Amino acid sequence: MKNILKRAAMLIIAGSMLGLTACASKSADNTDNASSALSSASEDVSSSEASTTVFVDDIGREVELTLPITRACVANRYNNELIRAVGAGDNVVGVDVYTSQDSVYWPNFGEDETFGKNDYDYEKIVSLKPQVLVMPKNGKVDEAIAKLKPFGIKVVVITGWDNSDVPKQIKLCGTLFGKKEKADELTAFYQKTVDYIQTQLKQVKEKKTVYWEYGSDYTTCIPGTSNDGWNSMISMAGGINIFGDASLAGKDIDPEQILVSDPDLIVKVYSGDVVGNSGIFTAPSQEEFAAKAQQMLQRDGWKDLKAVKNGNFYLNTAFMSGGLGKMIGAAYIAKWLYPELMTDLDPDAIFKQWMEYQGFEPNASHYYHVPAQQ
Repeated sequence: MKNILKRAAMLIIAGSMLGLTACASKSADNTDNASSALSSASEDVSSSEASTTVFVDDIGREVELTLPITRACVANRYNNELIRAVGAGDNVVGVDVYTSQDSVYWPNFGEDETFGKNDYDYEKIVSLKPQVLVMPKNGKVDEAIAKLKPFGIKVVVITGWDNSDVPKQIKLCGTLFGKKEKADELTAFYQKTVDYIQTQLKQVKEKKTVYWEYGSDYTTCIPGTSNDGWNSMISMAGGINIFGDASLAGKDIDPEQILVSDPDLIVKVYSGDVVGNSGIFTAPSQEEFAAKAQQMLQRDGWKDLKAVKNGNFYLNTAFMSGGLGKMIGAAYIAKWLYPELMTDLDPDAIFKQWMEYQGFEPNASHYYHVPAQQ
């Protein structure tokens, strides 16, 4: 009996030892699996961080980026509008003063999110921790690259104001922020209007002339200057800029030339008291527009201009006319120049739809028609 009990005890101990060995083996397997999983996860993270895309920006620079971008500082309100229109507005963490000055239109950006005007506050940009700074081609690109490189912040050039190739700028925004579908939709909206204008302009035998004036008196748009985009806008609308000679760059225009040219249409950009006349969402009142028009009509010889006599004199804001790479402005000018041809063109409806892309509705008219002067 003693031998039987002894043998049974030994069997129990052996079984326990086997169980402990099995548990130890299972624990080792789990540890190995966990280590393997951790190693795999580490490899995945490493692979993700190392995965970059060569992004070719507006001026042909190749910039290595991990896309889509989720944090960006953006200079130029035109760029900010395009980015918001493709659905990436929430990815913008800092802007320039040309954008933030309009607190109604850009309520998310105050002093803490503003990094300057033409001379950027690079310390502020760094503090906002963006992956990229988006800026237009007429900005200080080389300076920005040098200042931000030590902090690993890349510079990307997108030029939303340049209507020479707006679809390109839209596509760049879509690619940068991973919003291709919305970018394609916006491009189709833009192209529909442009194609209609160009089709109707084929019927024009003699193009009409335009005098376009910016915020300051006798400041106009000359090819090859910072106001070149406005000149392109006039051309898109089928107009001939009476100061469209590139050799005038850097020179003061001769007011007498306006009287000599006697343009078919006069357009004055007036936005009230804003930084750089860039325009804001809240337009001047019709009374303020009218007062500015009366000032202009006091200029020598202006009441004898045919545009003034025929009621082809308008004031409008840069906010409206600059919309969607100045396509909105081109639509209005085409309608004002050739109303008999642009019968299916409704600039007010186009502007309203553009505002819907921004999440707003126009709260006032952004243009004023100066009555014909007899």
